Order: sequence, then C-alpha cells, then structure tokens
Amino acid sequence: MLICEFTIDHPILGGALRVVPRVEAEWEETYTDGVAGTRMLFWLRAETDDEFVAFEEAVARLDTVTDLTLFATVPDRRLYRVRFTEEGDRTNLMSELIDVAGVLEAATGTAEGWRCRVHFPTREGYRRVYQFCRDHDIPFTFERMYQQTSEQTSGESTLTEPQRELLLEAVESGYLDIPRAVSLADLGERLGISQSSASERFRRGVKKLIRANV
Repeated sequence: MLICEFTIDHPILGGALRVVPRVEAEWEETYTDGVAGTRMLFWLRAETDDEFVAFEEAVARLDTVTDLTLFATVPDRRLYRVRFTEEGDRTNLMSELIDVAGVLEAATGTAEGWRCRVHFPTREGYRRVYQFCRDHDIPFTFERMYQQTSEQTSGESTLTEPQRELLLEAVESGYLDIPRAVSLADLGERLGISQSSASERFRRGVKKLIRANV
C-alpha cells in the first residue's frame, strides 16, 4: 500500500479559508445523496465567534458549495455540511479517488490549501489523481510518498501535520519533562491555538501513535 501526502489549493472552501486565515477545517466525510447530490461534512476550528461568522459569510459567496448547514457546536469547533454546486462537482476529487481505489485518510484545510494523506493501491492511482488536478487547474504540491505494509506501519505517518507539529513542540518545549516546563496553555500559545485545541490535538496524536505501534 502506498501512502502519499500532498497539498492542493482546491476550490472547495479554499476561498473562505483564505478570507479567515486563522481557521482550520478538518474533512470528515464526502458522500453522494441521490436527490441532493454531493455533500461534505467538515469540522471548522476557530478562536472566536467572529471568525466563525466571517467564514460562514465567505462560504456564502463561493460558487463551488451551497447550503452551509451547522450540525454541532463544541468549544472552538463547529461541524458543518455543504452541498457541492455544479462547479464543485466538476472539481470533485473524491470521484477520481474512488475510480482508482484510493482512500482519503485525512485532509486538513487552511489558508495554504488542503493537506491530504491518501492510500493508493498502485502508483498509477497517484498519477491519475495528480493528472486530474493538473487538468482542472488545481495547484498540487507533492510532499512525500512511502510504502506501508500490513506487517510494519509508521507511527509518524498516521499523524496529521497539526498533530505532528504539536507533539514535536511538546517534546522540544519540555511539556513531557518531569516536572513539566510548560503547560498545555503554553503549547497552545506557541502554536497560535487555544488550550482546548492543544489538548485535543495532543490526545488524538498520542492515540494514533499508540494504535500504530502496538
């Protein structure tokens, strides 16, 4: 199994993420409803209510998605659903991934683009997705590709970039020392996120590392 990590400047939510550069979207699911068409669920992380409002207003001006719906609210995160327009469907990468038996494991959207981690059964699958992006004028930045077998997995490879960044900062800043040199609030401040966001990223990152190495 090939694991590929890349960043794409995709038109789905891309314009809204650039308008409110401090927010971060975490892809949850993309699916097709026979009546309503393509839907996407995603979590949005923001520091203030004003940022959520600004993001919602920016989404309303996009031509790739419509019908923004709020489903859940927790501290500093909200779960939304959008429906793809005809323009959104034209650039929908999920259809191409399904055709090549690729699996989108994680996607994190920021003002810099969507950082994706995808499982491909062959290199040809990756080449087809890359060509799809080129054909649809979607800027594509390759990060890395590596082989993952059922007998041996890479704990590092299971992490999202924000999780990896936080765990590295935790090590370097002394959060894991005894006694601790910094707090979770300090970690959050160093990375420009809230204490609750730092706590969640740390918990999820450690959980993924444990599962990948036991």
